[in-house]
Amino acid sequence: MLRLELYNSATIKAPGRLFDPSRPWTRETLRVRYGLFEHPQLGVTLVDSGYGPRCFGRTAKRTFGLWLYTLIFRAELLPQGQVSQVLADKGLKPEDVQTIIVSHLHADHISELRSFTQARFVGSRDAFEAVGRSGWRGPLLHGSFLELLPDDYASRLDAIEDLPTIDLPHGLGAGRALIDGVLSVVPLEGHAVGHFGLYLHAANALYAVDAHWVLQALHSDQPLVGLPRRIASDVNAAEAALRRLRGFEQAGGTVVLCHEPEASAFDVL
Repeated sequence: MLRLELYNSATIKAPGRLFDPSRPWTRETLRVRYGLFEHPQLGVTLVDSGYGPRCFGRTAKRTFGLWLYTLIFRAELLPQGQVSQVLADKGLKPEDVQTIIVSHLHADHISELRSFTQARFVGSRDAFEAVGRSGWRGPLLHGSFLELLPDDYASRLDAIEDLPTIDLPHGLGAGRALIDGVLSVVPLEGHAVGHFGLYLHAANALYAVDAHWVLQALHSDQPLVGLPRRIASDVNAAEAALRRLRGFEQAGGTVVLCHEPEASAFDVL
């Protein structure tokens, strides 16, 4: 059985009311997760990279847009949760990583991709092309910065759009088979162009990444509000994705989110 481990690369403090109308204005600590697993088909595999020094390091070389982004979000890096440290603790080096699944192209998911020179990327071709068309406003509006991607990202990209289609259970709808019968891509459009989650078949669990920031949003029928609405690329699609997640959870599935403050069953750190 595939064992997905989630690690916390950084924390962000924000008033709860900004992302959930039922929460107080008290500042809450959000996590910035990324994943790691090994499988014979994909090898040592990361799911995103979390935040790291290429965004928030004191000596990081950044464009004005990325500098402004980091000034707004003010993440606090966790040294023990940095992807380089987690790999080192397992006796691995960045060049040992064979595959990186890129759920979407926001900075908190791609910050450290340039560190991995040997990996193939599994991600959305549509997302990459959309960021390329977005011009100078795109990074500021949606937090996607091409400067964080390796120069040869396109040539190392294995597009999810080319994977075989599969029908997923519990109302998740059509997905894409990444590891047949083990791990599938679940399109969750709305938060960002090409945003997707991962369905772990054996665990009946969905890592829904940034479909929302907190699990409490799945327990009501309220529309998308606050920052999740403001940064969404398509509000209607994002709300439709939330409805699918609610149905999946009600049918007995487990949903895990990247920024949920509370620990999940997959969290190692």
